[in-house]
Amino acid sequence: MASTKHHFRDVLIALRQPASWLLLALGFSAGLPFLLTGATMGFWMREEGLSLTAISYMSWVSLLYGMKVLWAPYMDKWRLPLLYTWLGQRRSFMLVSQVAIAAGLIVMASIGPRGDLFAFTMAALFVAFASASQEIAIDAWRVEQTATRADEALNPTFYAFGFRIAVLVSGTWILIPAEHIGWPMSFAILAATMAVGVVATLFAHRSEAEIAIQPKPYSFKTLIADPFNSFFQQHGNLTWLILLALAFYRLPDYLIGPIAGPLYEDTGLSNSTIVYVRTTVGLAASFAGVALGGACVLWLGIERSFWIGALTGPLSNICFALMAAYPGDVGVFGGTLIVDNIANGIAETAFVAFMTRLVVKEFSLTHYALMYSVAAMTGKLLKGFSGQVVDSMIPDLGLFGAYQAFFIGTAIAGIPALIFCLMLRHRGLFKSA
Repeated sequence: MASTKHHFRDVLIALRQPASWLLLALGFSAGLPFLLTGATMGFWMREEGLSLTAISYMSWVSLLYGMKVLWAPYMDKWRLPLLYTWLGQRRSFMLVSQVAIAAGLIVMASIGPRGDLFAFTMAALFVAFASASQEIAIDAWRVEQTATRADEALNPTFYAFGFRIAVLVSGTWILIPAEHIGWPMSFAILAATMAVGVVATLFAHRSEAEIAIQPKPYSFKTLIADPFNSFFQQHGNLTWLILLALAFYRLPDYLIGPIAGPLYEDTGLSNSTIVYVRTTVGLAASFAGVALGGACVLWLGIERSFWIGALTGPLSNICFALMAAYPGDVGVFGGTLIVDNIANGIAETAFVAFMTRLVVKEFSLTHYALMYSVAAMTGKLLKGFSGQVVDSMIPDLGLFGAYQAFFIGTAIAGIPALIFCLMLRHRGLFKSA
């Protein structure tokens, strides 16, 4: 009971800090462009008549999220002229990235997938690069605002809430204006909503960790060698096991990314039905999942929560297989969204908290980017073949049989992550968790 009271008191203290609430808006800003270069873009392309193979190849645009580590060290140390004096290291890169995202979305809207496909792809790549850069800066700011166990639970939870709201807007609500005023205008409207992130960036303040870091002369050693060496020294023999666990942790979710939107289209669900179900049961389940993830981190500890997330994450893939078995069934669709949002809400919150605990504050941006890149690269590379896999099975299994086989296979892909998580638990990665 004493422990529960202690946790509750810590939560109340953390809730009085502006950082947690600002992370709602920053999470929204990070989540908004995510699907606009992913599943929502695939939805638009499917409506334009492009094949699943072409759509999944296009999903390789998101590989830039997995390459964060290539430019993160420069964002960690290089100071933007003029903006650094005004906003500091993290917020100056946030602001530049947010403006770039809005501009890129407007360019995508003006071209469209049926226009110049190469130019459309280049614009999507630009948006993905700017979005990944925004995430790098926000992640560093969030990590540097994390001081207590309550912060470890609340900060990723608030960030995930904001991210989920943005995913609802860019992945669901956009379908309503897209049906009435078209996709180009809908993309332009969402470009304007990036103002939410801009306002949050201007209201945020520099972290104490950022202020305490002393500037060093730029060199290969200070930018690249020191951050990576410190990560491997910090975690010793467990380093490669940590990276392997991260590489497979979100793989099942990444693999279905390019296929979920086309599945909705092919099952005959109307845009209004998708919007209604996602906005009601889907939204409630999404918030419940994130809240459960935060509660697990607070009361069970990061290590146990990380293992639970690895167990629950792939469950939603099985539900998508059921959707393919009962095409157009709104009840099955609603059940799939409930399981998907709760399972992935727990997994995502534990995933963020896990990586936050592992960084060294002096190199927070580079360390977090390294782990995220390892986690994302495997899934984002392999998901480019998802459409080709489904298309290749259609002649033998039919469209919905191919969908079922694909989603079941992606659930099985979550087994290695479970094994690596159990190994980390056995070797006591977080002794105090």
